[in-house]
Amino acid sequence: ASMAKQKLIVNSEGSETRVGVLEEGVLRDYILERDRERGIVGNIYKARVSRVLPGMQAAFVDLGPTVERKAYLYVADVLGAGDEKMLFDGFDQGDDDDDDDDDADNGDKGGSKAKKPKRRMKRKVAAQRKIEELLKEGQDVIVQITKDAVGQKGARVTGYVSLPGRHCVLLPTVNRVGVSHRVSSEKERRRLRDIVNKARPKNVGFILRTAADGAAGDEVQDDVQYLVKLWERVLTKNADMKRPGLIDSDLDMVLRSIRDLLRENTTEWIIDDEDQFKRAQKFAEAFLPSYLDRIKLYEGRQPIFDAYGLESDIRTAMGKHVPLKSGGSLVIEQGEALTAIDVNTGSFVGKSDLEDTITKNNLEACKEVAHQLRLRNIGGIIVIDFVDMDKEDNRRLVWDEFQKALATDRSRANVTKISELGLVEMTRKRTRESLNQLLTETCPTCSGRGRVKSTTTVAYEILREVRKVGATVAAAQIDIEAAPKVADLLDRYERSYL
Repeated sequence: ASMAKQKLIVNSEGSETRVGVLEEGVLRDYILERDRERGIVGNIYKARVSRVLPGMQAAFVDLGPTVERKAYLYVADVLGAGDEKMLFDGFDQGDDDDDDDDDADNGDKGGSKAKKPKRRMKRKVAAQRKIEELLKEGQDVIVQITKDAVGQKGARVTGYVSLPGRHCVLLPTVNRVGVSHRVSSEKERRRLRDIVNKARPKNVGFILRTAADGAAGDEVQDDVQYLVKLWERVLTKNADMKRPGLIDSDLDMVLRSIRDLLRENTTEWIIDDEDQFKRAQKFAEAFLPSYLDRIKLYEGRQPIFDAYGLESDIRTAMGKHVPLKSGGSLVIEQGEALTAIDVNTGSFVGKSDLEDTITKNNLEACKEVAHQLRLRNIGGIIVIDFVDMDKEDNRRLVWDEFQKALATDRSRANVTKISELGLVEMTRKRTRESLNQLLTETCPTCSGRGRVKSTTTVAYEILREVRKVGATVAAAQIDIEAAPKVADLLDRYERSYL
């Protein structure tokens, strides 16, 4: 991750908590949580199997009264379905493992999502047993949410629970220790693995997060012990519960922002609510004492997000058009199936030839696209239409730059080469709803098409209606009531026809 100085701005008065991550004064990340609709990713439930679907090799499980829709459990996520080592495939070797260890809200650790197609195949092959052999209706299992319910789909759950701490993640169902591939020095990886191996009980696994890089031994040990205690609490509570329901929920936004976002390079974490500030202090005292002095209470008179200029950044993040520094722009269209991002040169005219100008514009767009994807939290399939470049070298340059820009993103992305049409296709991991889904609803007038009938169309529809009805009406006249613009058009241009 980049070591740019960052500030965490937390607005927490009322029942909505908003966290803005400022890097060098620019809003990089914006996370919001409403008490009423708190996401359930990371929550652990006692679940009851309600239906087993052999045809789909999946089951629906009931999570108790607080979650209305049944959750979906795929065979590879059922304990004992296959080779658990698969979960750790590639971890210890420090190659390109697919753990996005920095993600604050990832439930399923260690690879149920694929970075390369072949990896996804492995995951499927890993399920050597059939779901009907593993689960029966009415059976109870402990599961963790890996994906919130979106639209009509229920939440997705896994039996491979993981409990994230500050420095490591506990995997109670897998007996191995892995290290995030972002910890690059072999010596450091070994040191961390040794610390954890000394501290962990038999039969539970750990993954060391990027945050552990360079951490003091006793801090990592404390983390291990805290997580083991937490897991013991989960097991006890599960044993005591008679019916399905919530066993353990992840921390709320305020504390999660401290656990997951507070880093070496964070100069301050500022909150505007005194009670929450005290909670944050307590939490930091227990888990991150060395960061305690960076936790501050905001006492300005202006609302905190206005004081740091975040409101206008968020407004931009809601709009379709994003200006680029040199005069070009992006147009971002979020559809149901995919998001399309169009790169335009606009008024950006370079000094030298056209190809250079276009390439420069595209390079600038790379950074901004990566930034917007993160800020808007856009997931799923994304197509980016760069301005056409003739030279292969330039295409490669832009592609490399785009990869580099995505490297600091915590959500894993998978990017194809630039196609002959100048398109880049990519997928980005979806963990929570995008900003758009979170902050907006479909317009009732145009039902989300973003268009309404033109004045002329409506005027002619009315005229046709008059002809149709005219023949059947006994009265001497017909009254037309229409919007002012429509009435004006009829009056001005269609007088003779009427």
